[in-house]
Amino acid sequence: MEQYNKAILYFTKANIIDPENTHNLNKRAIAYYILQDYDKVLLDLDKIIQLDPLNSLAHYFRSLTYYTKKDINNAVIEFKKYKELFDFNDILSKTQLFHLEYLLNKNNSTELNNILTKINQISNIKGNKLLLLIRCKIHMELKMHHEIKIDLDLLYLSKECIVDFWPLSVVNNKLGIVNGFSKHMYEKSLVYFMSNLVNLDNQLHQFQENDINSLSEKVINPKNEKLYLNLPILNKHIYNFKIIWKINVKEILHKECLIKFIIKNDSEQQEHILKHEDVLKIVGLGWIEYQLPINIYECEIQLSIEINGSINMQIDYVRFGSNNEMITCIPNMGDLLLDFHKICPNVPETFKDKYFSRIEMENLLELKDIINNLK
Repeated sequence: MEQYNKAILYFTKANIIDPENTHNLNKRAIAYYILQDYDKVLLDLDKIIQLDPLNSLAHYFRSLTYYTKKDINNAVIEFKKYKELFDFNDILSKTQLFHLEYLLNKNNSTELNNILTKINQISNIKGNKLLLLIRCKIHMELKMHHEIKIDLDLLYLSKECIVDFWPLSVVNNKLGIVNGFSKHMYEKSLVYFMSNLVNLDNQLHQFQENDINSLSEKVINPKNEKLYLNLPILNKHIYNFKIIWKINVKEILHKECLIKFIIKNDSEQQEHILKHEDVLKIVGLGWIEYQLPINIYECEIQLSIEINGSINMQIDYVRFGSNNEMITCIPNMGDLLLDFHKICPNVPETFKDKYFSRIEMENLLELKDIINNLK
């Protein structure tokens, strides 16, 4: 998170130098979005619209931000404004339009089919990975399995096969892993999703909920109840590692709150307990990776997490690896399109000494950087 906070400082200095430069405001708005500071995102976008009332990109980002905040009414209003301003002859503008339409109509099969019809009318879609990604997501919402496979094949051929769209297949029922993406994340990135655990225990379905900040799009929320999650025995192929849980502690409901992490192997059981004073340090931070201060050397272990019902929190995954810090905040990428940095115009040459270079910005705000942190 530190790099994004540094980015905000640079963008703020640049804004002081040139307060009417919409390129800088766009970049800062994106950084605020990643940091989940949505009110400041909207403030910067408001400034852009004041400076340039016909700036369609600002309305696109406003709609996206309201959608992420679950303020659907305002998201729809901004979408309509964007629709009035976007360049019909520009393929990127069309892609943004279809992206918003898809997000705002996920539960409307009729509208999703209408979006598909419009996307399929575009020539040479095979060469446009963003449109392919959107079309693939729509096919997945509509459970059009043959079409999903076609899109996945095209994405693979373009060498832009993104992990969100890994082919579906039954791969490891003993671990509850029932699709290729979860298999890839477990075998290659040593990540075990809680959604896998739900596949092993039907009673956990009541605690499962959707969350766009999860790579699997499903998380566990105890919903203020006591919960004990006992994972299957997991194998890993590295020696001397840490256990890292991705959690989101939203609220402490009682001072007697407790989170207990348990690690078992053939010879011993170790525990790490977070009490009220410990939970206070992570409540309200959003999604974080919490690294247990325990070194693990065994190849086979069984992990558990116990919550005593006094905490409102979500659990996404557990993974094997190592972070520099015990607590690592995870940026909220929400529903930003991949390669969204290309949506924003590059910094004018005149101001190149006041802003990050294009390469620096792409490295800083590239969605794949976030995914790569899991490796």
